[in-house]
Amino acid sequence: MTARLTVVDLFAGCGGGSLGFRAAGLTPVAAVEIDPVAAASYEQNLGITPITRDIRKVAGADLLAAGHLGVGDLTLLFGCPPCQSFTVLRRGQNATAKDKQRNRLPREYLRLVGELRPRHLAFENVPGMLDGSGRPEFDLLINGIAALGYRAEWLIVDAVDYGVPQRRRRLLVIASRVTNPVLPVPTHGPEGSGLTSYVTVRQTIGHLPQAADSTDPLHTPRRHSEVALRRLRALKEGQARADLPADLQLACHKGHNGHYDIYGRMWWDRPAPTLTSGCTNVTRGRFAHPEADRAITVREALMLQTFPPNAVVTGGVEAMALQVGNAVPPRLAQHIGATVARMDRKAKASRSGQGGRLLSG
Repeated sequence: MTARLTVVDLFAGCGGGSLGFRAAGLTPVAAVEIDPVAAASYEQNLGITPITRDIRKVAGADLLAAGHLGVGDLTLLFGCPPCQSFTVLRRGQNATAKDKQRNRLPREYLRLVGELRPRHLAFENVPGMLDGSGRPEFDLLINGIAALGYRAEWLIVDAVDYGVPQRRRRLLVIASRVTNPVLPVPTHGPEGSGLTSYVTVRQTIGHLPQAADSTDPLHTPRRHSEVALRRLRALKEGQARADLPADLQLACHKGHNGHYDIYGRMWWDRPAPTLTSGCTNVTRGRFAHPEADRAITVREALMLQTFPPNAVVTGGVEAMALQVGNAVPPRLAQHIGATVARMDRKAKASRSGQGGRLLSG
């Protein structure tokens, strides 16, 4: 058992999870990310070059070599497979061939658990993985890690309960082969809950300079069409497409029951809604600035995801928004990492008290 706490980050994206684990005292030693653009962002943010290929072609030996570890040495294996397919299936939409292929990615996580034998596991995905067609994959994962000697706990958590200024519900699994697993305890809640109050949009991005005056290339306002600007000018904080005057309503939305957040402005003194891959596009959700006539910038999106102020993403506007929207909020990962670190200390104390014998595995 190595002295340092180490983590391997699968489906690592631009590095949100790894940044959070590093803040919790864990050392990211290897990562896997198939998208070369996101991998370039990860490298700039973490100083580590990810393995940039399909995870199905990544062996546990590759990760052990990258991290200079032996089998059983790794503290934490973290994974967040692409989740859109489970969301599609939950909504009853038809799954594409690509969706069905992605559905099997949790099996690659399970394969690597067996090859690496980490002491602890953490797995994050959309709540839809517990429903309908996504459930067999979840059951396969849980049964698979149990067969490898891991005990697991899982819960649907909301990132806003852990200091993230954004409502973001996720399925979180934490497992261990050396101690009883526990889940992170919420630190934030509504006013009067006895917890620290939720972090708001104003607290997070209210201090930033006007985007038009910024020298930060990631705090550059996105171009909007003239009709989009007219719609934004007609809306106040917290309003959305249903509040537009009749002459600015989209024809496809007249009489349409749904998509109420289109062109929606965020509220200053509430957490943001869930940021998605379209988080800098006002036609994709409630992603308009509370008062400026524009969508939030990439920098604002990064900060609402709790990335540090100097974090970067590479690529074009759409590629950057995709990376930010798909990222694990670093602050949520920090809570996961801190929980795992406490579990590991408990396991080591138990091991010491039992003459060096591991609890299992």
